[in-house]
Order: sequence, then C-alpha cells, then structure tokens
Amino acid sequence: MRALLVSHFYSDPEHRGKLRALAGQGVDMLVAIPGGAAGLDSGVRLTPIPAVGDPETPEFLRWSAPALRRVISDFHPDLIQVEESPASAVAAAVASTARKMSIPYVLFSWESLPGRRGLLEQRRYRSALRHAAGVVGGNRIALALLKEQAPSALSAVLPQTGISPAPPALRDAGHRGLGLGFIGRLVPERGAETLLLACGQLLGPWMLTVAGTGPEQEPLEALAQRLGLASRIRWLGGIPRTELGAVWNDLDCLVVPSRETSTWVERTSPALLDAMARGVVPIVTRAGALPEIVGDAGIVVDDTETLAMALQELVAEPERLVPLAQRARQRILEEFVDSAVAHRTLAYWGEVVARHKSHEGHVAERQ
Repeated sequence: MRALLVSHFYSDPEHRGKLRALAGQGVDMLVAIPGGAAGLDSGVRLTPIPAVGDPETPEFLRWSAPALRRVISDFHPDLIQVEESPASAVAAAVASTARKMSIPYVLFSWESLPGRRGLLEQRRYRSALRHAAGVVGGNRIALALLKEQAPSALSAVLPQTGISPAPPALRDAGHRGLGLGFIGRLVPERGAETLLLACGQLLGPWMLTVAGTGPEQEPLEALAQRLGLASRIRWLGGIPRTELGAVWNDLDCLVVPSRETSTWVERTSPALLDAMARGVVPIVTRAGALPEIVGDAGIVVDDTETLAMALQELVAEPERLVPLAQRARQRILEEFVDSAVAHRTLAYWGEVVARHKSHEGHVAERQ
C-alpha cells in the first residue's frame, strides 16, 4: 500500500514511531510536513511543503496548496490521511485534490468539544467530512463529533501515535504504604483538589508524590496543611517527562482525577500511558477519554467519595495491586505500542481502500 500522511505533528522525529512501524509492515510511506527538509527516516520518506506563519503554532501555518497538489499527483497514493483540523485550509486542499483524482482520504481529529468556527471554517469542515472515505478519532468523543458530519464514512478510534514502553517500574522495597502519584499541571480541571480531599479520608499508610506546578499550587499546599496531610506529600514541582524515571519507582498508582468543563475535556494522557506501561496502576475519573484508555486494566471512579473508597481498599488490601499492574502493562503492549497502533491503522486503511474500490467498481458498472 502507498499511503500519504499530511501533518505538522510528524515534523518531530520522536512522533514517528507509528510511521516507522507502518513502513516496517510494508507500507510505502510518504509524509508531508510543513517546511523543513526532505529526508528518509527508517523507511519513511519526508517531503516538505512550503508554509508561512509562526512555527511556534504549527496548527495555524498556511501550507502551499499548489505544492500539496503536486505531491499528491506525483506520488498518487492508494490513500491519504490528514492529521490536521478538518476545518483547516490544509484539509480542504487535500480533500479537493483527492476527490478530483478519486483517491480515498481519511480525516483524523482529536477535537473533543464542539468547535466554534467562522463561516469559512464551518464550510470547509462540512465539505471535507462529507466527502471523506474514513474518519478517525483519537478517542470516542472525537469520533462521535466527526460522525455527525460523516455518518457514512468508515470510522475508527485509533491513537495518533504509539509509545515505546520502558521496563516495569521497580518498587522501592524500603518504601512502606500505598505510593500514590499525581503528574500534571496544577489547574482546577486536573482535579488535584479532588485527590487531596480523598486522601484526607484515608486510614493507614500512604504517601503522595505530586509532579507538576501551576496556579493552584499554593492553594493546594494550604489545603494539604488544613487536612493534616503535609507530611505525607512530596511536591516535586515541574519535571520533564524524560526525567520521571526515578519517580515511577515510588508509585503503586497514578491518579488522574480530571474534571470536564464547558471549555476543556481530557482527550488523552501521556503520563497515564507511561504509568500503565511501567506497571503502575491507573486510577481515573469518568472525564473525557480516560476510561477508554484504562479499559478493565485500572480503576474508574465518579467523585471524591468513590475515589476515597477505592484508595482505602488498596491501602487495606495491597495485594490487589499486582494483578491490576500486570493488566495495565499488558493493555499497553497489546493496544498502544507503536507496532500495535501501526497494525490496527494498516488494517483500517485496508478496509477503507477496499470499500473505495468496491464503490468505484459499482459506479463504473452503472456507467
């Protein structure tokens, strides 16, 4: 299969794991990125498209439509996948060219809230989706929004990229009690307050490690003082993901107690995926896409009270952690590593191409 991907996301080599795995599975991969230089990355060909705008906000870059059309015409792929907003000029240019050349195209989106779009954006959004052969949501919420405008397109939920899991965390034998972790920006929607209030109800040994900073840090530290929890909490401040290695060894569970708001929803969580890959038990609220990431490999709670109950059970019965940790890591290996994501993507692409060819055959017969 010859596949063309169009996305600024793959300008970063660290994001190309899925692409390398697809190339390794026999796909002739060409990736169009804004600017940069042509190159080859483990079987993945990169073709730069001239673009203008602020590189710091790549989602708003203005790609050269003529250059995109030239790449599509020269490469003539079996399928095109656009991983830019369906309302963008990039998606509109690809959709128009693909329709003229009778090439099936797939639109990917992470957008998990109904978008507020201007007239032109809304027109592009509807047109691109109306003619799409397939739609892919980064989560079920995003897919549902896409299907509102593309009910007949072949649909799937697929991660945009996979991960390369590190070895399982090695729990510090000298650490006593349930090791809890919170990793993320300290803002109200991340729900750190919910976690502290739940911890305030626990009986027995536990420790909480907080890695992150933000405007809520001082109020949260004051809350911990009022609840009498200060001696049980480590505040590490902001830590790059690449430097979290030692932190994982102190954790039995990662708690992600996100809250949905009218303007924000948790569409994915890299920290949660990292934790599960290391065999750290995930505990999440029913916010956004978190429950579908965890599946049956962790604990899903509704509010502060149910979170406190779940944590108390783990404090009282720590032996429950082992099978949960094993299931969490296994789920990542089966569903979220680069090779697994590539395999699922290729299977979906095969269905899209086969369906398109069947449709084209029926049209030719009627003519």
